[in-house]
Amino acid sequence: MERVQFQQEQMLAELKDLVEKNIFTKQESKQVMKKRTQFETALVRRVAKKADFLRYAAYEMGLEQLRRKRVERLSAEHLRTMRSFRRQFHIFERALKKFKADVGLWVQYIDVAKREGAHTLVGRVVARAIQLHPDTPALYILAAAHELDHGSPSAARTLLQRGIRINPESVEMWKEYVRMELAFMESLRRRWDVLGLDEKGKGREAAGEGQRSR
Repeated sequence: MERVQFQQEQMLAELKDLVEKNIFTKQESKQVMKKRTQFETALVRRVAKKADFLRYAAYEMGLEQLRRKRVERLSAEHLRTMRSFRRQFHIFERALKKFKADVGLWVQYIDVAKREGAHTLVGRVVARAIQLHPDTPALYILAAAHELDHGSPSAARTLLQRGIRINPESVEMWKEYVRMELAFMESLRRRWDVLGLDEKGKGREAAGEGQRSR
């Protein structure tokens, strides 16, 4: 129970902050503390289940959505309340210490981090997942998509090429690689159109004059 008490102590500052800024009432903060204590107690039992972690994370997601709605309703965007989405990440980290082999759990963690806009965390978690599960094509595809979303096509290409070397029979990975390369070529073509260049990178007007001079 010492571990449960430690987690309770970590919650106090956050809940006090929310009450002082009139986001939650004192009664609601007590209910949150009670609910979190129940979840924490379930996690410290001899054999914690993955479902226990996921239920806890889902509760924290709902709590964070409620906090955001109330901040918006009170027009209190200037109030820098302690956001509970970091607790979601902490819960997933604890879950993965016990269930490292569960690829689905890694993917869920990545999805939550993406939804919360934690871009740096997404990159770190995907890298860790690939290191542990190098034979899982879906992880390379997720990692490549993350790099593309943040303007790093070369990094995305490197990730997919690495994944294909390790998983050469993955049809999905080959499809994703071809799709990415086609999209890249299309973006180049559009850029050339804007700049008035032809396929060889020469100005179209200059090329036309060269042909007329012949």
